[in-house]
Amino acid sequence: MGSAQENMAGFSAFTDTTYTDTYDYISPKNLDLSGKSVFISGASKGIGKQTALSYATAGASEIAIGARSDLSSLVTEIKEAAQKAGRKEPTVLALKLDVASEDSVKAAADAVSAKFGGKLDILINNAGYLNDWGKLAEGSTYHWWHTYEINVKGVYLSSKYFIPLLLAGELKTNIIVSSIGALVVIPTGSSYQSSKTAVSRIAEFLATEYENEGLISYSIHPGGIKTELATNMPEEFHSFLVDEVALPADALTWLGAERRPWLSGRFVNAKWDMRELEAKKDEIVKRDLLKFRLTI
Repeated sequence: MGSAQENMAGFSAFTDTTYTDTYDYISPKNLDLSGKSVFISGASKGIGKQTALSYATAGASEIAIGARSDLSSLVTEIKEAAQKAGRKEPTVLALKLDVASEDSVKAAADAVSAKFGGKLDILINNAGYLNDWGKLAEGSTYHWWHTYEINVKGVYLSSKYFIPLLLAGELKTNIIVSSIGALVVIPTGSSYQSSKTAVSRIAEFLATEYENEGLISYSIHPGGIKTELATNMPEEFHSFLVDEVALPADALTWLGAERRPWLSGRFVNAKWDMRELEAKKDEIVKRDLLKFRLTI
């Protein structure tokens, strides 16, 4: 398997073709999510916001969005995106949400359940936090641990309270936004990178624990998107932020639009060519690829 850096390079090149922007095969214009429901955390900006617009373009009938920031303008944008795509106007539910607060997440799940008839098809765990990087013993204890509060506890709480709704839905899909940082060790990035390893493992646990009930779960590297969060990385890494936000948004919509149990529990790269990924299905299943394992 080689070093962590070599492993990351292999992961990046798992399909022969990679993308920096969206493309026809995953375009929401070619999907049909009519009658389906989705909840997206961290939806006020960046990947979360664009994902909500992508689901609207794909025709999702019920779209719930949660964030700590005001979402009123996004509600309008979601309806406009659906109209522009020639889709039926969705029911949109905007919720004030702090994913690190159990009370807040439970209230959000209760509100979605009440609005969407006690069920949900797709959960997008997108809310995230990236602190200023520094050596472990030299940084802020608060910011180091707050990264886990948002990135890990947030995924745990959202999964915990939304899984009953997912199991009552048709697609039963829980997608966790991770990062390629989960695969490497970059000095000063201990909190963010290890938190993304943790949530990728959570996807494996969800896929295993709820397999018999039909739940499927993926973790996904969204690409290098120049979001407000990503620019908190040290400046020397900003040159990697070359991908367009439509790429992960449309990949998240494509992943949610159809059940793929063979991919459940695995770590996906939004930059991959998804047609090529599907062609590797037999190899992935036979060799049990795209999971976190210790090489000895």
